[in-house]
Amino acid sequence: MMIGKTIKQTAAAHPEKVAIYCDRESVTYKALDEDINFLKQQIATVLGSPTGKKVAFLLENDQQFLTTFLAISQIEAIAIPLDSKWKQDDLHYILTDCNPDLIIGELVFPRIDSLSYADLIEKKGSSLTTDPVITEDPLFYIGYTSGTTGKPKGYVRAQSSWIHSFSVSNQVFDIKAEDVICAPGPLVHSHFLYAALHALHIGATIYITKKFDANAVHQTLLTNPISILYLVPTMFSALHEVYVKTKIPIKHLEKVISAGAKWHSKEKQKAKEVIPHAEVFEFYGASELSLVSVLDEKGYHEHSESVGRPVPGVEVVIRRLDGKEAKAGEIGKLFVKSKLLFSGYHNQQAATNEVFHGDWVTVGDLGFMNEKGYITLVGREKNMIISGGLNIYPEEVEKVLSSLPEIDEVIVIGLNDSYWGEKLVAVIKWHKGTYLADKQLIQHCKHHLASYKCPKQFIELTNFPYTTSQKIARKQVIKLIEHKIAART
Repeated sequence: MMIGKTIKQTAAAHPEKVAIYCDRESVTYKALDEDINFLKQQIATVLGSPTGKKVAFLLENDQQFLTTFLAISQIEAIAIPLDSKWKQDDLHYILTDCNPDLIIGELVFPRIDSLSYADLIEKKGSSLTTDPVITEDPLFYIGYTSGTTGKPKGYVRAQSSWIHSFSVSNQVFDIKAEDVICAPGPLVHSHFLYAALHALHIGATIYITKKFDANAVHQTLLTNPISILYLVPTMFSALHEVYVKTKIPIKHLEKVISAGAKWHSKEKQKAKEVIPHAEVFEFYGASELSLVSVLDEKGYHEHSESVGRPVPGVEVVIRRLDGKEAKAGEIGKLFVKSKLLFSGYHNQQAATNEVFHGDWVTVGDLGFMNEKGYITLVGREKNMIISGGLNIYPEEVEKVLSSLPEIDEVIVIGLNDSYWGEKLVAVIKWHKGTYLADKQLIQHCKHHLASYKCPKQFIELTNFPYTTSQKIARKQVIKLIEHKIAART
């Protein structure tokens, strides 16, 4: 089965059912199917033989984005979404890396054919009499990691990996065609793209928005029969701020599916004020892994710090540094085996070899599993800080500091230091009108952490830089702080 092929079936059975809502505009399944068919012809005409060709596109976060993605994938070409928020250097790097056969959007790049969306529509296309016959599992998507610590890497996906993921999501989250789903984040982020494509694949209705605005999303949730909401924790913090002002909860929402980062307990408790009747699911995964584990409400009450248990069809093993399987409660590196995995990194065989170990894949996450199968993450291998010869996982320190109500956001980094090797520094954004002295912060850390894990310095930052996936851009924070310190000396 090909992703999105079921749209034609839904269009035939329920032609006037709304497929996509975006900022007060709607598209029915009949219109969506017609738009996809038209774009398939236009793109195939430009490419000639489309199979395996790479098509990059830079479009707004709206219906055109999804229509273009589906049209590309249904002619067995490979879709490469680009992000307007990327810096020019990153965009140049990505286009050089993926070397697309065609660019759709207002973008010119040397030696690559490009067409604006308007020109593509106006172009005289030839008729596709039949859809491509799939003889094997085709590649359909290259996404680029957010690059929180380095250059973005292109992760390659085959059709079957997401088809299997859709099936698992249906089972775990009980998602049906009758659901109305809201995914108000950037579609270049795999969490929201996955949510939208899954909704259309099963014949549900998907709400998207050109730009995330907490007030607008809150109003959309209040005034529409949305049953399922996809988000990342930082988005819900923004929604909670709206709730604090309005005092209007969203009572009809049935499920919330969160990913992208661990949802800290204090923020999750606030969320229940906004969505008092919704069942909350946190899932752990990665662009390379898809779904790995899910923490439901029952699991949260018993194991609040975990990321849940592996979903059906997914095997997880924790391995020590010597490669042997870790015992229950013993920290090691997570390895995942399933039909949901990615195919490898584009043009980076060495990086692919680094994460693939036979049928198992690791993205360097470190953690442990208890006797009941619940997984707890302690950090990521590449984020580990070595200070005074001791290994420190910044995520552990961040979790302790995040529990303070005065702290809005925090990231812990290691800065080069002649004495410590790397000096542990906590970069903090305070809640409005609040503040704690360094002495109070150190006291709190020492109460919860070994002394060597306590930051040696605390620095305030008014606003954090974020990646497309709404994660704090760790590498950019380090540069900002280094520049800030240099300016003082």
